[in-house]
Amino acid sequence: MDDDVEELRRLSRAAFNQAYRLEVMLYVADSDGFVTQTEIAQALGLSVSNVQAPVRSLIDCGLLTPMPKTDNRSRFLARADSPAWDWARQLQARATKVDASGGAPNSRAL
Repeated sequence: MDDDVEELRRLSRAAFNQAYRLEVMLYVADSDGFVTQTEIAQALGLSVSNVQAPVRSLIDCGLLTPMPKTDNRSRFLARADSPAWDWARQLQARATKVDASGGAPNSRAL
């Protein structure tokens, strides 16, 4: 596994108690604002079942809103405006920085 991905998952578990939520958030943050669970899973190289809990948590937090169903089998989710997406990017930058330095992060910097 890529060291950056491993560090993202470590930070995700520390922040959210879910290994994939940070990766899901980063994908959604960089999207056009509308995503499906299948799209997220494929983009991250995960199974749909791996992204269901993180997506459900983001819906529960109001960061994603399920759109009305269409003729399409996939249900689209709309990204809400929130500083949470910027925070996810800050965690990603931290993961990259920690990986590059090879050292443990300073937990007070979170």
